[in-house]
Amino acid sequence: MACISESKAAKFNARTLTKLQAAIEKDPEIDLTTKLPLRYSDRLNEMRQDVQTENATAMKSYGEDDIRASIRSSDSAEIIFPLSDTLQDLLGMSNSAEVQSQCLAERLVDVIGSSKVVWKGPFARQKMVLSCGHNIILKAVRNLDDTTEYTTLAYLHQHKPNIAAPKPLGFIRMNDISLIFMTQLHSTTLAEVWPSLTAAQKGLIKEQLTSIMNDLRSLPYETGSPFGGVRGEGCKDIRRHLRRSLNPILTVDEFEDFLFNSDRAGGEVFVELLRQLSPATQSPSPAIVFTHGDLRPENIAVNYENNEWTISGLIDWEYSGFYPEYYEAIRCTNCMAPYEENDWYLFIPGCVSPKRYMHWWLLDRAREVRNV
Repeated sequence: MACISESKAAKFNARTLTKLQAAIEKDPEIDLTTKLPLRYSDRLNEMRQDVQTENATAMKSYGEDDIRASIRSSDSAEIIFPLSDTLQDLLGMSNSAEVQSQCLAERLVDVIGSSKVVWKGPFARQKMVLSCGHNIILKAVRNLDDTTEYTTLAYLHQHKPNIAAPKPLGFIRMNDISLIFMTQLHSTTLAEVWPSLTAAQKGLIKEQLTSIMNDLRSLPYETGSPFGGVRGEGCKDIRRHLRRSLNPILTVDEFEDFLFNSDRAGGEVFVELLRQLSPATQSPSPAIVFTHGDLRPENIAVNYENNEWTISGLIDWEYSGFYPEYYEAIRCTNCMAPYEENDWYLFIPGCVSPKRYMHWWLLDRAREVRNV
């Protein structure tokens, strides 16, 4: 990892310090004020004001609630995961660390400034997705302390390159903002077209998704390794709000304990009764399979080709990892309301359908009751 860019004021001070140190080596008793640059204080203040002006300009250009307004060329940048050749070409970088250290932040700002917004969250100050051109997507996220999505994409690219998922291209952090680069899936989301599909078209989508999910779930789990993210990021529960496991989870029993032990666990008698109703976790124990963790139409990309809709890929892998086989069925109906009108839930692939894991699914719905 490398710290990349500094402000003009910081560079000015660094050069000044180098000159002062050289002067001391020649004469340890030298009057250092005689070696300071002309108008040192005034010039330093001017450089600081330049940064303030830059910040104000960014705010005015994008708006205070736009995450891009917080990304400035004077910020430091840190490479978390290596940059691909494709991304380096986009940024106009060479392999020289010296070149990177001088101008990566500036080039990032230029690329972001010329990119097109393709998605933004309810609070654009927190998350935004940009199309950078050249088949590259940038996901900018504030205060991201987890790298599961990126490590999953790298894992899939290595172990299941045929899985329809974006290819990771690099991960950079600028202050509290994470910049995740990946290949772009040129398509629309299934959520946008689902209402207009015929029953036959929906059935074909289900068949394609079944094949993808079976392939994904065939990834071998290494016995004894922690559940959750492939780089030890742990397990996540986002049924109500995001919770992360504090300790490694190695068994289905430990995973169930994690699901039961939420902040709103309910009374002891209610919880104990639910535990008694739980399916047996032994003989045989549920298989541990690779799980997307957020399977819904908004995260399924589709293309219209030859008069039919085809799945071009799955996106948003931040909740993925190795989990008990029934967990995908629980997660993919997490947003289903009691008076749900979206028939997507009737076309969920059989391998991850609540019908296949009825006992586990009903138990989790009962768990949800205690949180109402």
